[in-house]
Amino acid sequence: MKRALAIAICLVFLVSGLIRIGAGILMIGQAEGWWIADGEAVEALADTRRFFAEAKVNLVGFSPTAYFGYILFMGLTISLGAIGQIWRKHWGLILIWVYVLSHGALFVNFWTVNPKIFVWAGSVMATLVLIWANRKPAEDSQP
Repeated sequence: MKRALAIAICLVFLVSGLIRIGAGILMIGQAEGWWIADGEAVEALADTRRFFAEAKVNLVGFSPTAYFGYILFMGLTISLGAIGQIWRKHWGLILIWVYVLSHGALFVNFWTVNPKIFVWAGSVMATLVLIWANRKPAEDSQP
């Protein structure tokens, strides 16, 4: 049962990572003018540019393109981490923590807390459950 829970968490992480990868690539291309997507991509780019223009703090100095590159990086780390944890590889857990810390760093960078903090907190909780649920059976039986 614990293994099924671990795999379910990994699949959620994998899907969320793939969405970040796709969105990151789409938005980098949109921001750089490589292609023009309609609908939500136009709105998202406008919202991001407006956010950066109005941000009181941007410690790293993200531009929209750099920010979407960061989103892409986060998607890669959580996706690869999830795959690694499905295989019960320690490096997978390390990559998941890189994602969690990267996501948390965005709140620090902009000195802002928004509703996405709940997504971040959920990822922290899911990672802690994953550590417990994905231990190999031999580790569980040791005194």
